[in-house]
Amino acid sequence: MSYKRDVSLLVPYKIKDGEVFVFLQKRSKTQKRLPDCFGFFGGGIEGKETMEDALIREIREELNFLAEGYKHFNSYEFEGGLKHIFVLEVDDDFEKHITVFEGDYGKFFNEEGILKEKKFWEEDRMVIKDIFKFLQA
Repeated sequence: MSYKRDVSLLVPYKIKDGEVFVFLQKRSKTQKRLPDCFGFFGGGIEGKETMEDALIREIREELNFLAEGYKHFNSYEFEGGLKHIFVLEVDDDFEKHITVFEGDYGKFFNEEGILKEKKFWEEDRMVIKDIFKFLQA
């Protein structure tokens, strides 16, 4: 029997000189799920939380940041459950306003950087491609 878990995930992004950059988490080597890979910030929906309640809680826990002004981008159904993806445009100084509590660090990637990054889960790569396509339209 497989365990399904719905999650709410945030993709902070910035546009600089017409190029889109997304901010992703470098997961630690000791993580049970996707160790030493880049991925999204966020996590599981608990109890009777809405997907937005979970997003706000998880981002506060992981980045010490109050997510405001985010937009629901899309929800994706995968074998493990639903991934509710939210996007948030941030300023150039975003990294000065956060503290990464989960994972090793956060990093901005442009589309080419994502394609070259080997430590990125293919399921998430599909989502990121959709986000870049949407943001560059």
